[in-house]
Amino acid sequence: MKPQPSRRASSAPFSSIDAPATQRGGRARRKDSSQAHGWARKNDDTRGRSAGPMRAALGDGPHRRATGTPLLLCTVLTILTAVGLARVHSRVRVLDLAQEITTLTEERDRLLDHQRRLETERAYLRTPSRIREQATSRLGMQPTPPERIQVIRVKPTPNTGSASPSHATRAP
Repeated sequence: MKPQPSRRASSAPFSSIDAPATQRGGRARRKDSSQAHGWARKNDDTRGRSAGPMRAALGDGPHRRATGTPLLLCTVLTILTAVGLARVHSRVRVLDLAQEITTLTEERDRLLDHQRRLETERAYLRTPSRIREQATSRLGMQPTPPERIQVIRVKPTPNTGSASPSHATRAP
């Protein structure tokens, strides 16, 4: 390996940053604060000096800024945020509706099961043997003997030919 030459040309007590640009191995910098492209920086002090051809054309007024770009950026971000919020809202609504559907389905199943149990109980309560047993035990009823049963016959009316309950007669 070949030893690299020292960038420092002299043994002066100042650092290489303080050395002139030609001694540091770089290009010489312009001492003028104006930029080569003609635009001055915000912090540049341009009083009494020309800041370049573009600055002279614009005058000494405030720095020109792009006004459309931030507005466009804010508009796009607002639209994207609104779209995102709408999607989140619709997803939350879908989840809420799914939860409601699940709850209602469970309630419907519970009610159908209750209805089946009630129908089974009704069928049991309407059996003739159970009715007979309840009539004798709870109500003290006895089966009617055949000699106490009376038959009622209905006579047809002479003008219409149909039977009416007001013309009913007892059979002996």
